[in-house]
Amino acid sequence: MSDIEEIVEEAKKPGKFNIVDVVKDRGYPKDEVNVFIDENVAFRVAEINEAIDKIGKQMDRAGVDKKTLDKFLGERDSILDAREKLLDEMRDDKYVFHLTGISEGARQDLFDIAVKKYPIKKTTVMNQVTGEFEEQEVENVERDRYFTSLLWEAGIYKVVSPDGSEQDGITFEEAAELRRILPLASLTTITEALEKMRAATAIFMMTVNEDFLAKS
Repeated sequence: MSDIEEIVEEAKKPGKFNIVDVVKDRGYPKDEVNVFIDENVAFRVAEINEAIDKIGKQMDRAGVDKKTLDKFLGERDSILDAREKLLDEMRDDKYVFHLTGISEGARQDLFDIAVKKYPIKKTTVMNQVTGEFEEQEVENVERDRYFTSLLWEAGIYKVVSPDGSEQDGITFEEAAELRRILPLASLTTITEALEKMRAATAIFMMTVNEDFLAKS
C-alpha cells in the first residue's frame, strides 16, 4: 500500500473531533442588499409613481370615451418614459452591501463592549398595577447606537460601488458615519437584512433539530 493510500485509509477511520472547532468553522448566512445614495432621484421616482396612480384612477372614472382615454394614455406613457430615465440614474448610483451573519456569542461580545462603554443604569419606579416599587433599566440611546454600529462593522464584509470597485469590510468609524449620513430607507434596508439573517438562521436550525429528533 502506498503512502497516499495509507493516509486515505487513516482518514476514513472513526476518530476524535472537537465540537467547538466544528461550530467555529461553520458557515454563516450571506446576503446582499442594494443601497441607493441619491435621495433626490428616489423622491422624484416616488412622485412619478403617485402621478401614475392618479392617472389610473382618472382613467377608471373617465369611462370608455376614446378621446379622453387616449389623452390619459398619452400622459401615462410620457410619465413612464420619465420614470425609466430616473430608474437608469438610480441603477448608476447603486452600491451593493455584502452581509454576513455572526454567532450569538460574537453578538453578545459586541453587546458587552457597548455596555462597558455605556454601563447599564437602573431606576426605581412604581408599578401602576400593583403599586409596588421595582427596578427598571434606563434606556440609553447612545449605547444602542454604539451597539448597532458594532453590528454593522461585524456584518458588512464587502461593499461594491457602481463601477465595480470593492471595499473589503468597514471600520467602526465608517459604520457609525454611514448610519449618520445614509438615507433612512438605506439604513432600514441594511439593519433589517442583518436581523433577518439572524432570525432566519435560528428558525432554520430549530426546524432541523426538530426534524432530526422526529426521525431518530
